[in-house]
Amino acid sequence: MSARCYVITLAVLLLAACNSYEGTYSPSCVAFAGSNIVLTNGRFTWEKFTDAVVVDDEGNVVNQFPGYPMQGSYRIEGRTVHMKATSGEPLADMYLHEHNDRQFLLTEEQSKAWNDTGEIAQCALVLGGNDRN
Repeated sequence: MSARCYVITLAVLLLAACNSYEGTYSPSCVAFAGSNIVLTNGRFTWEKFTDAVVVDDEGNVVNQFPGYPMQGSYRIEGRTVHMKATSGEPLADMYLHEHNDRQFLLTEEQSKAWNDTGEIAQCALVLGGNDRN
């Protein structure tokens, strides 16, 4: 009986670990502009945001982020996240890193800095956003 409980518990933990990267990545600080990226079941949604409002000469609000929210598919190889937009727009790879029990989604530049210094960039995208201080 206890062996079966052990196997079930191990299976649940392994399945949870496999999907630990899924969810919404938002800035790790209070940000007035930035991105939110949702990774779920091999699909992504990338939204950009800002608190600034731009208007044209006629007073109409200008869409500052044409093409967003962007959607598409993603796959993960090791810690590299390869995203492919439905629109066909080429996207740079991003990188998963764990730091202080949190999962970060970093750009190539941020990932290189992490590898060189062990420091996470200020306001880097983190799973769950800045809800944990």
